[in-house]
Amino acid sequence: MTDKPRFHVVDGTKAPDTPAEEVRKRVRAMPKPATMVQCHRCGGREVIETKIGVLMKNGKPTGGTKALICVGCLLKGERVTL
Repeated sequence: MTDKPRFHVVDGTKAPDTPAEEVRKRVRAMPKPATMVQCHRCGGREVIETKIGVLMKNGKPTGGTKALICVGCLLKGERVTL
């Protein structure tokens, strides 16, 4: 009796994109006004303005650096600054 390998590699095609990924690709490809902010990772156009490094002086927040963060990526647990 000859020993045959139990497993072998099957060359297949790439799995189809999920419906969510198809929407992201479509949104990224859509034309947008030149002044509109758009996330480079997910294509979303919703942002939140945050401040990093704020200090408290006399009970009021002062200073800090403003940053725009993509809301869509933030909901997925990623912090993408624009």
